[in-house]
Amino acid sequence: MKKLLTILLSLLMLLAMVGCTSNGGSGEEEGEKTHYNFYTIYKVDGEYFLEEAAGIMMTIQEYADERGFTFDLHYIGCDSDPEKCMTMIDTAIADKADAIFVCPPDQGMSEAIVEKCNEAGVLVVSVDDPLIDGEGKKIAPWFGIDAYNIGYASGTWMANYAIENNLVDDPTCGLLYTTMETVTSCVPRTDGEEAAWADIIGDKMADRTFYSDSIGTQQTLYDTTSAIYAAHPEITKWLILTTSEAVIGAAAALEDAGLDKDACISSLGCSSTYKYWQEGQYLCIKHCSYFSGPKVGQAAATAVMDYLLDGKEMPLEYATPAVDVFPDTWENELLIVDTSIITK
Repeated sequence: MKKLLTILLSLLMLLAMVGCTSNGGSGEEEGEKTHYNFYTIYKVDGEYFLEEAAGIMMTIQEYADERGFTFDLHYIGCDSDPEKCMTMIDTAIADKADAIFVCPPDQGMSEAIVEKCNEAGVLVVSVDDPLIDGEGKKIAPWFGIDAYNIGYASGTWMANYAIENNLVDDPTCGLLYTTMETVTSCVPRTDGEEAAWADIIGDKMADRTFYSDSIGTQQTLYDTTSAIYAAHPEITKWLILTTSEAVIGAAAALEDAGLDKDACISSLGCSSTYKYWQEGQYLCIKHCSYFSGPKVGQAAATAVMDYLLDGKEMPLEYATPAVDVFPDTWENELLIVDTSIITK
């Protein structure tokens, strides 16, 4: 009987020792993971978003190298389809994602996205277009651009260009804003452009100012601006301010209408524009207010990893500024990344 009791006690002690060993000896080690799973879900599959995702991936890789974990990063473009986006959110949750970076195709789905992620205990952050409630308030951490001031910089440059080239009082010159009224992150870009123009030019060209609203694809910009060019043959010199690089569609429409030689476009971004400049194309885009997708991605990924690894509080928002770039200066300013590291 004593021998049996001794064996039982020995087994209990061994189990206790195994239990202590499996806890790693400290609470910190107990919580460490060796593999992470991330999803980047974008409203469209565009060059800027690929660059941003590359910034996310490079930053996470740096943390992985330093902290000794592996990870998967899934890149998904949703073709401006809210239903597809929500399906991908469900997929990410089912795949036990540790964090989701999302740019929603429809900000009206923001509360549904946040609710799903909160219920599943999955960290969600918005990039570029914020996740907002019905009053427009951010309901998840956001990483994007300083939209109003970037627009203001673009409007300032264009207003000065109009003055320097004696276009303000030229009856054949028109001002065109290509807007995206359904995207809240784009509206302040136009607001900034309009404010800068008003501060410098006033309302001198009010009777020659036009608006082209679209969903922000090159094709829709081509279609909407083509219609405006055709409707106003009296305007042969177009000054065009925009909300994104989809303005390349407006530049293509200018070429097809034979109006590109006397036109001037100020774009926002430069992820795609510089490639056209390299080829000598769309030189009617004379200026870009450049903001860096990779830098936005780096900021978002840094905040997420600091939170997941060390419990550091997530910032509510981060906004990157812009710099002026031109066809002959972009090489000095652009942060170019290898987007081939992103597997679609």
